[in-house]
Amino acid sequence: MPNNLLPNLEHHWETTLREIICAYPRRRVKHWQCSYDSLAAFLQSVEPNRKQWANLVSDLPEFSGEMHVETQKVAASRQLITLRPWPGIQVHALFQTPANESRTDFPLVVCLHGMGGSPEMILGDDESTPPSYHAYGHRLTEHGFAVLAPYLVNNFAGRGRLHRMSLLLGTTIWGLEIQLLQRLLDFAVAALPIDARRVAMWGLSMGGAYTMYTLPLEPRFAAGIVSAWFNHRVRKMIVEDPHYTCFLPTPEEHAFLPGLLTQFSDQDLLALICPRPLLIQTGERDSVSWPPLVKEEFDAGLTPYDRLHLSERLQWNLHHGGHEIEFESGLDFLKKWL
Repeated sequence: MPNNLLPNLEHHWETTLREIICAYPRRRVKHWQCSYDSLAAFLQSVEPNRKQWANLVSDLPEFSGEMHVETQKVAASRQLITLRPWPGIQVHALFQTPANESRTDFPLVVCLHGMGGSPEMILGDDESTPPSYHAYGHRLTEHGFAVLAPYLVNNFAGRGRLHRMSLLLGTTIWGLEIQLLQRLLDFAVAALPIDARRVAMWGLSMGGAYTMYTLPLEPRFAAGIVSAWFNHRVRKMIVEDPHYTCFLPTPEEHAFLPGLLTQFSDQDLLALICPRPLLIQTGERDSVSWPPLVKEEFDAGLTPYDRLHLSERLQWNLHHGGHEIEFESGLDFLKKWL
């Protein structure tokens, strides 16, 4: 018997699966039937896709019941918030308001860290190497915004284990943490000194993914900023290329959501965020993406905004940096739209 049957089998499967996944544009046409007659018609036309997205990142009913919340003052303008949605689970977030200001209607930015990051990096108490966060949360408070920075599971191994266990219950680590972000928002709207009409989300890297994944499901976010995540999703997931890092050979098992590329490339999630304002930030020196492919995906995602005469609400900032926050464009965006 030939001794290369098994290696050939793997190769044939991978080649075939890649071919099927890369046929995404043909598959997409079957799932997206957008109407641009009016904004109301558009929203109605994408509602089946929104429901399908909700099913894809489904939550757990066990975490939807009564939630216990504790707050602890840890600095003059900072609180530690602890949510207990289930016995044995504690979810934490830092809430910071502008120093020396006493209001009940701060605009709020929910700031989400990436892999290896933390709320402390967001608020300037710590920093990644090389610098990625640039204390953007703290700097937002200097411009009158309140900041809510949750702690997310931030390492490959931990996320991978939780992702596998979640799959057995029909959800993912993303679905679990999105559900808890929504519960945190429930508390913020009810109990924190914020204006519930002026709430945005701004995430870096994995936090950018959470921003893109949460906004389609949570209309209470009036705007969003996605830093160092938005990509040509098909190629990013399965096509290895020297221009960017591909997820397929990495240990980031959590990045593979079951059914994602049946109908939800990044451009399509923009359709579920529309008509709300969204800023996408990409660094020219960021190894996770290649600007020509990002532009291709962005241009496709611009279609609903453009057809509805709302193109100014979707922006792409290609900056000279790397895998990092670009603060000034984000600040300008929030001042305009929040």
